[in-house]
Amino acid sequence: MSQIEKDSGAVLKVAIYRDVGGALHERSAVRTHLGCIVRWNPAEKTWDCPCHGSRFDKFGAVINGPANVDLPTA
Repeated sequence: MSQIEKDSGAVLKVAIYRDVGGALHERSAVRTHLGCIVRWNPAEKTWDCPCHGSRFDKFGAVINGPANVDLPTA
């Protein structure tokens, strides 16, 4: 976040999970296939892709396809 200049804005497409210990885990929220943005599913504690239904665990690992690669680090 330090890259954002004073009196300036930025769009950050980052999926951030805070674990029970308080540590942050950042992954890209942008799917590599069509550029869809994953959404947090609080009931399942997963990142879900609205375009094709892929699901990722809270750390960005694929748990359901059609995605075959994890969310990249942010």
